[in-house]
Amino acid sequence: MIKNKKLKILVRVDGGKSIGLGHVYNMITVLSKFRNNEILILMNLKNSLGKEKFMDNLYNVKYFSSKKQLFAKIEKFKPDIIFNDILNTKIDYMKKLRENGAWMVNFEDVGDGRRFSDLVINPIFSTKMKFQNEYYGGEFACVRDEFRIGKKNRLRKEIKKICITLGGVDNKNNTQRIMEIIQKNELLKDVEINLILGFGFRYKIRLMRLINLMRRNGYKINIIEKTDFISRYIVDCDFIISSNGRTIFEIASLGNPIIALSVNARETEHSFVKYTKTGYQINTMKKGFEKELVNAINKISVYKTRKKFFDKLKKIDVKNGIEKVFLLIKLAYEKKEREIKS
Repeated sequence: MIKNKKLKILVRVDGGKSIGLGHVYNMITVLSKFRNNEILILMNLKNSLGKEKFMDNLYNVKYFSSKKQLFAKIEKFKPDIIFNDILNTKIDYMKKLRENGAWMVNFEDVGDGRRFSDLVINPIFSTKMKFQNEYYGGEFACVRDEFRIGKKNRLRKEIKKICITLGGVDNKNNTQRIMEIIQKNELLKDVEINLILGFGFRYKIRLMRLINLMRRNGYKINIIEKTDFISRYIVDCDFIISSNGRTIFEIASLGNPIIALSVNARETEHSFVKYTKTGYQINTMKKGFEKELVNAINKISVYKTRKKFFDKLKKIDVKNGIEKVFLLIKLAYEKKEREIKS
């Protein structure tokens, strides 16, 4: 709530096989700071994966299947604030929103339309060139509460447990690809592996054939499915292999060294791990991916290397990103209100 005024907040967010569920979880985290306001979630009918997550949190969710329907619903709701978490925005879309007079906050947006937003939050990117109202870097990541509570207190000298998590969807089944590389190169055979399968994972039958074979050959593999509380499976791990999306910040908040896998072209631009030097960042689409992953696993298995990443992570404040983002929105909106009254 901003200055005890009940606001009408509209959230444009999508979730789907190609874009994953990171935007859904991000908005749920942000909206936890605005619960006492009137909130409407608007999702494209074709990209409404994760809608149940909003409903579980008692948010009002509606759908549209055309631009005409979208703007009709926005006009009917008459929002004070619009949150856009839909990747890059276009100029015509943002200009059309401007006609409704709403104040706008865009997340993970490096599109041309972002110049028409009142506030842009881009934690997953780093840049030297930015507009005055843009905020870049991991300090503005909105980490879920379960990760803000947890903390890695110690670093084992020997690798005992690792975690592999490729997001809520893993549309290209990179989970199986990684496990095949581990099996082929006889890696991590004496290590407990937590394999987290997300909410939208569709390849379990195929994957389980491989997992059962690996188990018969001595691998210790735990399958964790469709859980919203993944921090407990991560915090005690010696390092994490993860897709290079927003989950990276949650892993970093716990202090775990990271092997970040960019699974699409956009994720190659996500620079947190590379910029902070808290692990290895690898492009899964490169020809030499297997060799690079094997080298990264071998290197991060060395205690001295993990200790270096662990020490860097202790100096990075990721847990308080949601508080910083809420304060940015609060202060900027209040400034706008004062300017209107004066």
